[in-house]
Amino acid sequence: MTEAGGPGGRRVLVAGAGGYLGASIVRAFVESGWSVLGLVRDPARNSRVEAAGGVPVLGDVLDPSAVNSAARGCEVVVHVAAASAGGPGGSERAARVRVDGCRNLMRAGRAQGARRVVVGSGYWVYADHEGTITEESALNPRGESLINANTETVARTESARSGPEVVIVRPGMVYGNGSWCRATIDAIRAGTYSYVGDGSNAWSFVSLEDTGTGFARVAESGVPGQVYNLVDGHPAAWREFGGFVAGRLSCAPPEGVSRETASVELGPDVAHHLSARRACSSAKIQSIGWKPRYRDFREGLEVTIDQILRDWG
Repeated sequence: MTEAGGPGGRRVLVAGAGGYLGASIVRAFVESGWSVLGLVRDPARNSRVEAAGGVPVLGDVLDPSAVNSAARGCEVVVHVAAASAGGPGGSERAARVRVDGCRNLMRAGRAQGARRVVVGSGYWVYADHEGTITEESALNPRGESLINANTETVARTESARSGPEVVIVRPGMVYGNGSWCRATIDAIRAGTYSYVGDGSNAWSFVSLEDTGTGFARVAESGVPGQVYNLVDGHPAAWREFGGFVAGRLSCAPPEGVSRETASVELGPDVAHHLSARRACSSAKIQSIGWKPRYRDFREGLEVTIDQILRDWG
């Protein structure tokens, strides 16, 4: 196997290293002195891992043998592998990559003597909440967030059997030049984006760069068995995000549609999530030494929008 990049003796395997979150996590670990192996299924993603300072390892998270080989010599394993739910059989594979992939990574970590597995989840597992959400707040996973909830359950079950220790990270809305954020900004520019309701419901944000450093900090300092919400600690109404984007692009801000209309067009679970109130505290993750580079989405989104404007030419 090719030796992992990075100057340090500690080695980490990042499953899903070529994805939206993965490359940022690879970069953060490298900058913290770790040697990083990035598990990727598609060799076209190798360059993203290499650009972040890691060494790509080709393998499917659903292949126990490949995962076991990749985890050899790793102190920490990170699971952020994901698959699109679109297309024939897509939803089934998406669930298997998260849930079965987690089981494979936990067992590979156990077999190879890894100390810790850090499992990426998401803050959409929480119930609609009028106040501030903490890691102890009530859950109500629905739709795709149910997959993350099931992934967390598998991780805890495997850890309780015979290790390794597990820590769960629940990022908020991770904004950057890709994934939902790029699609939303493109839609706002085109005038095709709508809120569900009036957009007054609070969401919690974190930049892609800060997400990477958050995972690295949890790997190093998180308490075994604990959950950490990874957000910047400054939630804002969803319409504030849309209005900020529209202002920077000099276009009309989005308007709202009813929950009933959204349920018909997007499905009831998606409509629920888009209208839910999720103002999350960042106190717990900041208590282990993590601090976001960007205070709130207004600071960080300036960088993202500048990147997108350059893409548009």
